Amino acid sequence: MYLRQHWKDERLRYDSRLGNLSLDGRLADVIWVPDTYLANDKNSFVHDVTVKNRLLQLHCDGSVIYGMRITTVASCMMDLRHYPMDQQNCTLEVESYGYTLSEISYSWQFGGKSVVGMENIKIAQFTITEWKLISRLQNFSTGSYPRLSMSFLLKRNIGYFVLQTYLPSILLTILSWVSFWINHEATSARVALGITTVLTMTTISTSVRQSLPRISYIKSIDIYVVTCFGFVFSALLEYAIVNFNYWSHHKRKAREALKSVTANNNVDGDNGNNSTLRTRRFRDGTYQQVKMQYNTNIGQRLSQRAPDNGDETEAMVTEEIPMNRLNGLEGDGHVVRKPSCTGGKVRRRSSGTNYRHTPPWFGPGSSGRARNSTFRRRTMRVRLPAVRNVNIVDTYARILFPSLFIIFNIVYWSVYLLWQQQWKNNQTWTE
Repeated sequence: MYLRQHWKDERLRYDSRLGNLSLDGRLADVIWVPDTYLANDKNSFVHDVTVKNRLLQLHCDGSVIYGMRITTVASCMMDLRHYPMDQQNCTLEVESYGYTLSEISYSWQFGGKSVVGMENIKIAQFTITEWKLISRLQNFSTGSYPRLSMSFLLKRNIGYFVLQTYLPSILLTILSWVSFWINHEATSARVALGITTVLTMTTISTSVRQSLPRISYIKSIDIYVVTCFGFVFSALLEYAIVNFNYWSHHKRKAREALKSVTANNNVDGDNGNNSTLRTRRFRDGTYQQVKMQYNTNIGQRLSQRAPDNGDETEAMVTEEIPMNRLNGLEGDGHVVRKPSCTGGKVRRRSSGTNYRHTPPWFGPGSSGRARNSTFRRRTMRVRLPAVRNVNIVDTYARILFPSLFIIFNIVYWSVYLLWQQQWKNNQTWTE
């Protein structure tokens, strides 16, 4: 800025025929100049390229015009509770450092028009909406000192923060809702999406805090970022609820199916059928009902044969074949377990009876009918009803999350835009 001071020194009168004199700025070091300083200055300097940028003019009546080109960094106490939609009242204050009011007085030479060029000032983050020139006294323990202040209102430009913080937060919040339309059985996809959005929101929140001083109170941008973080984190927790609800329902159905199969086994046993029902549980939550049926006609014919010592004995052995390799299906849709590729023959040599490789129904203590009978193993898979539709929690979340977020944005922006207008109407200039 260009700071120009005007004063009158009777000792510098000269003949009016000489007119006004423009002197070298270095002559200011040999005449009296006021000890003016910037009261709220933090760092200032006078430009010195190619020489010190100073102006000194004398008039015949002893009037002096002393100007200089300076750059200053002034302090301003800001209230950042409404950041970045805040408006600040800052001042630039000029006063005498050593002369009291009884020795020197300060005033604006042209009143309210003493400051020019304010309309052309462009600041990166702010817009100067209004300004006012004030004169007052500043009281210290050493006396009262005259002070000139230029107070101006600064309105922060929000466009940078919309692109840097608000828009990414909105997009990340909406991105976290994509998991509501992903199948709840796709655990890796939904968990990865949830964790990614949470970590990205954490990064945005950290970058916002780094550009501000360490203040303890909550700012408006903190409210928005924390709320978006809460929505993103809630979307991740929503999947935990969905997953827990799904597996709880799955286990409940599994227990009901197990009770049903056990009840069927008991009914078949009470009817006296020549069959035995057994139940197996698989890792995928399904159950296999194994039905053992005996052919008594063939068993009677085989019971007439007695193995001799040293001869080869034949026994029927079944093989557990994976479900995708079974190629024998009966008309009722039940799977038929086939004999092994060895033809169902187990060859053994012994002087006596050896039951090590025979099924338990051929061993000692078994009934003659069961020991000498052939059998067929028929399996029936009882598959639990899969939850193919979207979980009810996901269905509600698709409506609840966007609705709450829209309501939050309406309230948030309405409150702060109304606050800006109210603050402007109630603003009082710093005196």
